[in-house]
Amino acid sequence: MFCVIQEIRRKKPDSGGEYREIEAYQVPWTIEGKPPVWDWRYTGGHFDRPHMEAYKITLHQSYREGGKVKKRQYTVCTMSYYDFCSTWWGDCIVGGELALAEKLSMDPAELSAIIDAKVEPLSERIRAEFEQSAEYIAQQEHERIKVVHWAAQSQFCEKYGVDKSEYDRCYDVFGVLRNKEYLKQIKAEHKARQQAEREARKQQRDYWRSYQEQWRSTYSGQSGGQSSGSYSVPFVSTYTNEDRVILKQFYRSLSKLYHPDLNPDKDTKAEMQMLNRLKEQWGV
Repeated sequence: MFCVIQEIRRKKPDSGGEYREIEAYQVPWTIEGKPPVWDWRYTGGHFDRPHMEAYKITLHQSYREGGKVKKRQYTVCTMSYYDFCSTWWGDCIVGGELALAEKLSMDPAELSAIIDAKVEPLSERIRAEFEQSAEYIAQQEHERIKVVHWAAQSQFCEKYGVDKSEYDRCYDVFGVLRNKEYLKQIKAEHKARQQAEREARKQQRDYWRSYQEQWRSTYSGQSGGQSSGSYSVPFVSTYTNEDRVILKQFYRSLSKLYHPDLNPDKDTKAEMQMLNRLKEQWGV
């Protein structure tokens, strides 16, 4: 089995050339009263594709029958010049290379090796030529613009905690600032959120600091189960419901630690008496 490539001529030029340019434009509608976004699109028409060459790829098998040498021919696919610039030959086969290998009762790896050995030199030559063309240069520039744009979007969203559409309301695909006032608004809202989060964290810290100070001032005089006079919590509890939830957790943990049934070798009566007094004072 061997592979043959035959050059033929296309009747019509390839119309799938790259667009010449990318342009930014503002969409004509708004959402939730926000400024419209800046989107992008291809423009300038397609590049002409002057190469009319196409290549018919076939497999040939010689065999002997009745003392005569005969040949079978199998069509693999036909690829245009520009197909080689963007497509692998296996994608041009109806059903793919596995379907062809099954049809020919061949191992897929063996089939690929036979075709690759013939096709790859031609493919490399065509790709090298195409990479010198204005179309390829424009194609690469378009990809660069989009990649930079997507990276800037992601960084903006991560920094200010917004979605991609907010970036597109401020900047276009080229990174040009289009709406300075809306960018100021996004920054101001982000700063306000950060300040609110800092205040919330500070309030939480202050609450626990106050709670700890109250605890220390209330119970610092307790020693050996005897009051030194600083134990002056009023009988009527002033704790909030949230406080009681936490205090109940304290009580459960400490009661497990000092309960006499769990300490057969230790006298924890005094500790449990104190804990029960605290339970009453806490109102839990």
